[in-house]
Amino acid sequence: MEFFAERPQQTLYKTQEHMLCALSIATDLLIDEYGVGSLKKNEEGDYSIEDLCAKLKAIEPKLSYIDRNHIIELFFKDSTRKIFITGYDSIRYKQVRYVQPPEVLYFGTIERMVGVMLSHGIKSHSKGYIKLYGTPELAAEFAQKFLSEQGDRVTVLAINAMEAFSGGLKFSTYKPDEYIVVRVDREYIERNFQWSGS
Repeated sequence: MEFFAERPQQTLYKTQEHMLCALSIATDLLIDEYGVGSLKKNEEGDYSIEDLCAKLKAIEPKLSYIDRNHIIELFFKDSTRKIFITGYDSIRYKQVRYVQPPEVLYFGTIERMVGVMLSHGIKSHSKGYIKLYGTPELAAEFAQKFLSEQGDRVTVLAINAMEAFSGGLKFSTYKPDEYIVVRVDREYIERNFQWSGS
């Protein structure tokens, strides 16, 4: 199985071989190939990244240097997106189910970020994926958590999802009206979309 779309330009790992080794062992741990209870789940069914690091180090001594940032790199570099970061210190393995999206989806953000997104597209530098929603209201609700500065305002961008899908972008979904993609290129953002929420 090919895990990487292309050879990474930079890595926190000492070698490419170390990264592939970590991905293989982490995947086996997350799907419990090492035996029941190798890692303990929390109430949401997620595992601790810290526990995963400790197990990786115990299984493979040459990976004794890895930390949380190395695990996050696996998420970024794993093109299959089966390793899923669900919180600051939580992770799970998911069998990705790709779907055909509706014609239009929505992305919630803060107004001061819109210019950058229209110029460079939408991507996350921390998670490796972004969430799109089936309604402007859901997208706006998601964006509320990013209000941090006085004067920040929520805004919603419309995404030509079916056009992006036809262009090769993969969409996955785990909840109704919520879709996950690795990025949205600028040409798929609807520049004339107007939405006025309450």
